[in-house]
Amino acid sequence: MTEIRNYTMNFGPQHPAAHGVLRLVLELDGEVIQRADPHIGLLHRGTEKLAESKPYNQSIGYMDRLDYISMMCSEHGYVLAIEKLLAIEPPLRAQYIRVLFDEITRLLNHLFWLGAHALDVGAMTVFLYCFREREDLFDCYEAVSGARMHATYYRPGGVYRDLPDSMPQYQPSKLRDTKEIMRLNANREGSLLDFIWDFTERFPKHVDDYEMLLTDNRIWKQRTVGIGVISPERALQLGFTGPMLRGSGRMGSAQEAAVRGLRSPGFRHSRRRQRRLLRPLSGAHRGNAPVQPHHPPVRGVAAPESGTGDDR
Repeated sequence: MTEIRNYTMNFGPQHPAAHGVLRLVLELDGEVIQRADPHIGLLHRGTEKLAESKPYNQSIGYMDRLDYISMMCSEHGYVLAIEKLLAIEPPLRAQYIRVLFDEITRLLNHLFWLGAHALDVGAMTVFLYCFREREDLFDCYEAVSGARMHATYYRPGGVYRDLPDSMPQYQPSKLRDTKEIMRLNANREGSLLDFIWDFTERFPKHVDDYEMLLTDNRIWKQRTVGIGVISPERALQLGFTGPMLRGSGRMGSAQEAAVRGLRSPGFRHSRRRQRRLLRPLSGAHRGNAPVQPHHPPVRGVAAPESGTGDDR
């Protein structure tokens, strides 16, 4: 009688799902993974060495590329470090704009993992739906920076420019008639904030669609339920954080402290004050006027001038 044995194979880094940064040596019993040997650390690209020879502003764009799913969040950490070193306090409006785009980036993250995960386990519709919503959020990126992913929008002391008063609109073409163009531009008649508000109004319905397609899907449950279960004790031993730790059934003190840290006193304002800080500016400060950073004097360092040629 023929003996059936497990077989070993490489997964990545060339495989599209490994993104060139992960290699797994897998031991398989049919489609069931019995053992995985991860080879990590393939992403190092000499970031620190590259940043050594550049002015601070010229390294902002590199932060986008460190994690091309969390572009502006990576920028935020970088500029916060510079502001701390130079004792720079950004305008409150700029702080709100940053948090706004951090949250937009967080939604981009979730839409990416959910769509890619669903595609990996055989559900293509969810992938298409998630990336449909990502396109709307990329429109927000493009409205403030001109780029759909690698925005280079944050600056030490603020952001590159203020929120625009208008959104780019679709133009008639051979592929779309006038009626279709009017439908596509219906939520683009106002400012960027109006567009974001419209997105928040319709997005919960899309989340319901994702849940309808996945939560009780027999094939999805067969390929996820009981797979890769990590106990709370093992999660702590491996140093898990965030969703991975919470998924094990444990909410650690580090996560609770992180949540408390997000509620800093600078953002404890009433709804009325929040609306006032983000409403469109008037007069000379309207439109594409940059949010000018406030630079308090630093010992031995002259306050930098804004609007210089190397800002971008």
